[in-house]
Amino acid sequence: MRICTFNVNSIRSRLEIVQNLLKDYDIDVICMQEIKVDNENFPLIDGEYQCIIHGQKRLHGVATCSRYPIDEYQNGFDGEVSEPRFVYTLINGVHIINIYAPLGDNYGERFEYKMYFYDKLFEYLKKFDLNKDKVLICGDFNISHTELDVWDEEIWQGEVTHLPEERAILSKFLDIGFIDVIREKFKNEKVFTFYDYRGAAVYKNEGLRLDYILVTKPLFEKFKDVEILTQIRRKRKPTPSDHVPVIAEFDL
Repeated sequence: MRICTFNVNSIRSRLEIVQNLLKDYDIDVICMQEIKVDNENFPLIDGEYQCIIHGQKRLHGVATCSRYPIDEYQNGFDGEVSEPRFVYTLINGVHIINIYAPLGDNYGERFEYKMYFYDKLFEYLKKFDLNKDKVLICGDFNISHTELDVWDEEIWQGEVTHLPEERAILSKFLDIGFIDVIREKFKNEKVFTFYDYRGAAVYKNEGLRLDYILVTKPLFEKFKDVEILTQIRRKRKPTPSDHVPVIAEFDL
C-alpha cells in the first residue's frame, strides 16, 4: 500500500502533476493539502480514485483520494474552526488523518490558533488505541522539528515553524507513540519537503521539512520505504508546488 502526502498549493494549478504522480508512482492513497477549491469544483483526478474533499474557495482545504474503498470518513474536527484543514478516512484497515496545519505567526492570534488546532488534534487521537490501531497522520504540519529540518539553524532560530513551542508539538507526537518514517530512513541527514519559490531555493537545497508521515507502531511494523520526490519540485514545467510529494510504502 503506497500512501502519498502532497501540499499541492492549488489542485487546479497542479492537476497535471498530480495525475502524473498517481500514474508514475503507483499511488494507492493520496492526501492533498491546500487544495484551494470548494468541493463542487474539485477536479476529477482519475476515475479510479474515490475522493473525500473538504475545501473552500481560494484558501486552505484538504482532500484524500483512494483506489481502495473508503470505509469511514470525517470532514473537519473541532480544531479547525472555520478553515477546512482535516480529513479522516479509514482505508484498508489504516486510520488516515490528513492535516493542513495553520502556519501561525510570532506569538500573535495565528500562533494561538495553531496551538489550539494541535491541542484539539491530540484530543481527537484519544479515540484510538495507539498501541494496537494502525494510525497514520500525514500532511503539512507547518513545523520544522529539529536542526536537521531547516537548511540553516542559525537563520531559522526564532522563526515561524521553528519556534520552541512548535517543535515541542512534534516531539509530543513521538512521545505518545508515533514514529516519523522520514526520520527513520534519513537518520542524521538534512532532508526537506518545502522550498520557497524565491531565490532558486530548490536548486541551492535551501529548504525546510514541513511535511510528515507519522505512524503508530502496529503500522510501522509493516513499513517498507519512504521517498521524497524532490525531482518533481525541481521541474520548471508544469509549474510545481512549493512543496515536495512524499510517498510511504507499507506491506498491507
